Amino acid sequence: LEPLLFRHQRNIDLVREKARYENGVVHFDLVDEGVDSLNKFIAYALYPDARYTLWVGKGASRAKVSLGSNPWKPQTRKHDLSAIAGRYGGGGHPVVAAASFKADQADKARAAYQEILAELSGPR
Repeated sequence: LEPLLFRHQRNIDLVREKARYENGVVHFDLVDEGVDSLNKFIAYALYPDARYTLWVGKGASRAKVSLGSNPWKPQTRKHDLSAIAGRYGGGGHPVVAAASFKADQADKARAAYQEILAELSGPR
């Protein structure tokens, strides 16, 4: 349990350091930190008013863009996240989705992240 708790606390610290909150979206880039998986509720604990979370990361086997909508504010969701992720070869559900890229395609993942951020942050 100790190594898991250590990694979880490290991820909380990374999100706290890297996250930005704009127009209802908490977003952060963890590519350079080598993170491609984390507890999806961290961002909502830090930013409880957020409508969405969006982040990009990279591990040994993949780069990934992860999208989520706040489960404590379902009335604020305006987008089908699985449809958005599907445009990048990903999928999921209307409320949570992701798109994975090859590990050497972090640049493509970051480009997708920026495009999705513009869409989620824009008027709707």
